[in-house]
Amino acid sequence: MEFDLHSAGILRMLIYPIQFDPEPVKGIDRVLKMVVFADHLRLQVPDVIAAIDAGLASNARLSELIPQGHNETVICGFLSAVRVRLESPPPAERT
Repeated sequence: MEFDLHSAGILRMLIYPIQFDPEPVKGIDRVLKMVVFADHLRLQVPDVIAAIDAGLASNARLSELIPQGHNETVICGFLSAVRVRLESPPPAERT
């Protein structure tokens, strides 16, 4: 899986809003609203998932995509959790 500039851009958009959060995973709903489901960005969920997959499969240090204080484990955990949330049905559809 190739990690290209487009994927890196999507990952930067996902990481930026949590760069100062002490617990990034708690910010997932806010990030999804601000980035993935924002009308002005028009991101497609499959593209976001593909970018996360490409980033996680790469040898790139995702924690270095933007200046921030979280280590690689925290950033990869956050991105993995975002991916899981994107693949989960919305709360109204869960049974």
